[in-house]
Amino acid sequence: MLRRRIIPIAFALAAAACAPDGPAGLGPDVRQELDRGRDVAVQWIAAGRSGSASTEAIVALGYLERLRLGLGSPFRLADFALQDPRLDDATRADLGWAILARTIDRAAYQVEDVALDRITFSGIDPRHAVGREHTRLIEGAIRESRDPRSGELAVRLAYAMSAAEGTISSRGPELATRAAALVRDREVARADALLLLRQAEESKADPLALLSRWRNERRFQVEAPLLAGLSPSAELAALDLAPRLARALRELPRRMDAARPRTSGPALSLLDDEAATRLDAAADTLDMPPQTPIVVAIQSMRRELVTATGLSAEEEQLRKRFVEHALSEERFAAAYARLPRRGPSEATPAIVALGAAVAMRAYAQESVWFPGSAGPSNRELEERFGIASIRFGPTVSPAWRPYYRRMLEVALTDLYRVLPSLDLRGLNVVFGRDAALGETTLALHDPRGRRLILPPSTAAGTIAHEVAHDLDWQVALKRYRVRGDYASDRAVRSRDGFAVRMSDLAGASLEPATREDPFASHGRRPAEVFARNVDWFVAVALAAEGRMNGYLTSVQDDVLTGYGTVQSPDISGAAGTALISILDEVAPVYPGTRERFLEGYGLNRAHTPFDLVRSILDQRDNPVEEVLPFAPSTVAAMRLAPVIQARVAGFAAIDAWMCRAPAAAYNRDLESARRNLVNEAVAARARGLALSQARAIAGDAGRRWMLHEFYGGPSPSAKLDDAMIETLHPIALVTEAIANADATVSNHNFDLANPPQRCATAPLR
Repeated sequence: MLRRRIIPIAFALAAAACAPDGPAGLGPDVRQELDRGRDVAVQWIAAGRSGSASTEAIVALGYLERLRLGLGSPFRLADFALQDPRLDDATRADLGWAILARTIDRAAYQVEDVALDRITFSGIDPRHAVGREHTRLIEGAIRESRDPRSGELAVRLAYAMSAAEGTISSRGPELATRAAALVRDREVARADALLLLRQAEESKADPLALLSRWRNERRFQVEAPLLAGLSPSAELAALDLAPRLARALRELPRRMDAARPRTSGPALSLLDDEAATRLDAAADTLDMPPQTPIVVAIQSMRRELVTATGLSAEEEQLRKRFVEHALSEERFAAAYARLPRRGPSEATPAIVALGAAVAMRAYAQESVWFPGSAGPSNRELEERFGIASIRFGPTVSPAWRPYYRRMLEVALTDLYRVLPSLDLRGLNVVFGRDAALGETTLALHDPRGRRLILPPSTAAGTIAHEVAHDLDWQVALKRYRVRGDYASDRAVRSRDGFAVRMSDLAGASLEPATREDPFASHGRRPAEVFARNVDWFVAVALAAEGRMNGYLTSVQDDVLTGYGTVQSPDISGAAGTALISILDEVAPVYPGTRERFLEGYGLNRAHTPFDLVRSILDQRDNPVEEVLPFAPSTVAAMRLAPVIQARVAGFAAIDAWMCRAPAAAYNRDLESARRNLVNEAVAARARGLALSQARAIAGDAGRRWMLHEFYGGPSPSAKLDDAMIETLHPIALVTEAIANADATVSNHNFDLANPPQRCATAPLR
């Protein structure tokens, strides 16, 4: 019998998630203010539900509901609250303390269990509520970790491997990654709040005034860029936890079968229907501009929201109003509380809220702006950046225009930080919808009129991408003497050096064409490839300076690449090297910026743990029907050959990373952990392929037989005949032989002269 031992950690992680952890080290005055903040929050909630709340209390409740949903960092919310023109000074202070207290109490960034019900388990009825189990596992993993980022990485790796193995549904990694992002932010924000209060005590400063100063100085870790790598110790902790999490996921269905049925449901909003209606009216009165992260999160789920079965005509209209009206975070909080649900187990609204909260992370460093606040004039922007004109469409409210001018100023200022030779003289900027825009187009660069068309509700996060198109337009004019086209597109019809570099960029950036869409015309267009890579470069270069700009780009990290079309960088580093060679010619960057980018994303890049796993799990396999005519053992070998090759490449990448590192920096434990991670990913991918093959050969009974061979447990209820078992058994043997291959590091003393056979390996591709 082929079995692997299960390490049960789910209960331990769940217990860790519930362990008390008080704000130790705070003085009596601060504790008193925090208690007052808690008390006033309770009073506001009670008044809102009794219908006796003042308008100011309703606005304050809106901030606390946004905090609960995770719509922006607690410190960004507090900074806005402390300057909200609808609140008096006393309410602002009370609200600031309430936000800090609830952040410390972990009442921020709440993930609704029902959103994770879509992470279904193989063999479990998809209607069975499993979200609570996933929430407990994710929260426990992150709170168990000394560094919350370690736990977040472990969750990403574990869920990716579990999906490849077939334990959970294919959408599981995406939803788990989003949930882990919010739980990680909850823990980091809590630590930030405690540090702020302790430093305020030491310096005898007002914590709320210090909060605004720290935001301006970008000192909060929860508002820091998300592209920074982990320390060796934090990575080691993540690599130790990830396989245990994956095995806990595999064990969950058995525990759930034995337990009483569990239910998931939406978390209780702080707003009842009347309070939500009043908050919506207050938001309409204030009339903040649309926020692209909110708009895109809703629009991406629009069809599923408004066409759900079982809705009455009135409920359908309310959902349509939610889609059309909830364009800012305050309007979202109000409309979300009133959003009709088909039942407590409906996941779609909670998935929308989860997506909106994660997308809002790109706005972490946004400074405060309210209608009536100042902004630069058209003339100031035109003179400063050389822009030919700035125009607003008739649908753009005059009250919003300072906001959009400020957006453009902030975006271009940061863009020039990382692309100092950029020249925008002659560019025309239009804020508004345009006939040239398609229904799903977020923004557009019009090459014929050299116009940047920025729709008010979807422009933020696209500016780096669209300005990259303008740079491409300029190169076409200078190099090919062509107006109204892009050099990247023109280069494919040329054979000069620029064309070669652009071809290298496109070849390294694109996934292989699929049978259904061999050309993927728009996404594979050279102009789009170039713009996506510039978008990524801008996010990475700003992150190196401690900056994150949600107006420029929606990219957060290698996994959460935003709501645009940006992809995570290719593992080989060829795209990064090609991009820099193109920028060297068309828009040279500072030497330090260039070196840092090549170090992280060039040919000699050090691969991250997720790179290693992705390189294995993304291996394409042949359809089952193409290989079934062969003998069973040959079938297994053919199907698993790419996985074996991926493991060889993964080990080679680790060797290359080890050999490039200074001898004094060599970490044997980290090398061993990375090799073990590669083996775990290979095992997951191999078993996933074997289970898929078993189902193709013998249906669900064949898959259950294979599961029993791999993991033990109850014998399959449906018996297979001897001939079918004889067919499946070699596949199980080959798979387990691959899964149990030794990945230990040879026991040699590492010195300056590494063994040649380990330091002359090919890069991972």
